[in-house]
Amino acid sequence: MAVFALFYYTPLPEHAHKLRTEEEKAGEVARTRRHMATGKPALVGFMFAVLAATALTLVVGIGIASGAIEGDASTIGIGQARASQSSSDPGFNASEKLGVAQGEASSQLTQATQRSITVTDPEPVVELAAVDLDDANTVAAAAKIGVLNPPNTAKRLQIDTTGEGWMTGQASGYDVATSSTLTRSGREFNDDCVTVAVPEGQEDLLGHPVIIVYEDKVVVATVTDTGGFAKYGRVLDLGGGVHKAFGFEDIWEWGVREVHYKFL
Repeated sequence: MAVFALFYYTPLPEHAHKLRTEEEKAGEVARTRRHMATGKPALVGFMFAVLAATALTLVVGIGIASGAIEGDASTIGIGQARASQSSSDPGFNASEKLGVAQGEASSQLTQATQRSITVTDPEPVVELAAVDLDDANTVAAAAKIGVLNPPNTAKRLQIDTTGEGWMTGQASGYDVATSSTLTRSGREFNDDCVTVAVPEGQEDLLGHPVIIVYEDKVVVATVTDTGGFAKYGRVLDLGGGVHKAFGFEDIWEWGVREVHYKFL
């Protein structure tokens, strides 16, 4: 018994422990290889599924793009077909339409040129400050001399007051307050009439137009009255419409001034 117990409790030699350790390592390696062998099929299956999904997505995308291209292709050539149809249409005359367009453009250019000349290059004129518009003979005479309110760009001409028929003298003014509303010619008088009175004894001038120039202003008036002012050295008595056109509101402001005049 003592011998058996001694044998039983005697520790194993050191090389026996090393052998057991090596056997355990070999077992662990074998188990690891078995686990790896078991996991490979699952990994391969997962990768295959990913590739299949990717391939399906590409196929669907290509199909949609192809369908869109085919749909747009159905409109190709419509513009060309319409152009060909218009050109071949018996009622379509390209030359005629081109000629009409060119004619309209030329007409517009001509009109624009004419308007430009009218606005920028008007005829030189004599500007009239006032005209007796109530007398037809005076209006006709004034039209041969100048115009009322010419364009601002028109060159103003000055009347030559040194020619035949022109005279120079002192002119006064008169109004309703210092006279009356009845003139020698029978025409009614007011403070805005573009009329004048001549000295008594010159009744033959009644109804005649007369050009009166003061400084650079020109008025074409009508002789409608006579007065006793010759003894004061005056040749004309101006109505209100005349001296107002010269820039003077009343007879007192006007006073007596020198004018150039000519009877027509």
